[in-house]
Amino acid sequence: MENKLKISQSQIEQLQQALRLTQKLRTHVCQIFRDLGDGFSEIDLSDDKPEKQKEVLNSLRNTLETVNNDLSDLEKVGQNLVAANPSANCDHVSLDPILDRTPLYSQLLHSYKWTNKMHEHATVAFNLLSQNALKRSPHQSLAGGGKRAKRLTSTASAVPPAVVDSLVATLDRQHADMLITVSRPLGSCAVVQIVLGRVLKALVVLRGFVIEWVKVKGYNEDFTTEDGRVDIWSTSRYQVFRKISDHAAAAMLHYYAPYMPDIGIRSFALWLQGYSNLFSAPCHKCGKFLQNAMPPTWRDFRTRDPYHDGCRQ
Repeated sequence: MENKLKISQSQIEQLQQALRLTQKLRTHVCQIFRDLGDGFSEIDLSDDKPEKQKEVLNSLRNTLETVNNDLSDLEKVGQNLVAANPSANCDHVSLDPILDRTPLYSQLLHSYKWTNKMHEHATVAFNLLSQNALKRSPHQSLAGGGKRAKRLTSTASAVPPAVVDSLVATLDRQHADMLITVSRPLGSCAVVQIVLGRVLKALVVLRGFVIEWVKVKGYNEDFTTEDGRVDIWSTSRYQVFRKISDHAAAAMLHYYAPYMPDIGIRSFALWLQGYSNLFSAPCHKCGKFLQNAMPPTWRDFRTRDPYHDGCRQ
């Protein structure tokens, strides 16, 4: 009986030691993510700052070594633990009436959940990282210290004007309900004016295949000044089209594709065509035509379904 008590007491001490090591390991792993977030937010990977980069890497290496040591200690302690039937031990621990003094069961349960969650996240991260060739990443220059990897450059803004005009003409032929014209009153940048049925007018400024500026106005409004020049700055006098201008700016960023720039412009034109039923389509969520005296001004980036600004969340 005394021998069993001694064994039980030894197992309890080892369990407590394993809990302490697990909590210590958790603290250091969290510290790694904080160091990664703080360190890489302070430096710009495109700049040549070897001292700052070396300091971040040294701090990360020290923390990783500490995690490695903690994990080794935890494995050593785990090898000495004897597998037990949970119904004979853990369930009995949960019945302890003095949980405030001996919170062993709650700590075990918390450690078990945290370990399972960490294992799931590590598995997902491994699968994602295995799909990418990290040796070709520009971040390799931080760890290697040798030749800096060449960064891919986008040529979307250096497209000849004739190619831009050809793409605009193709879009004009593909969308029968959209009248698309192009002019260059600002130099090499193309100013594309879009008339969507009898609903709205949009002005898009292109630098090559990169959308730089978008404004939307009502069908009865113009993008010209009093002296006949193109006006890209003035906003619509109607609140509904000012709201659509904000949504179009968000769509401009969403469809930005530096390595497939023509696809980005085609997708943006297709998304803008979704406003052809601006005043006739109900909200896809609430089914109402008006909300706060406004029609559904948001169009989903994938389905182009109409939503009120308050229903799209």
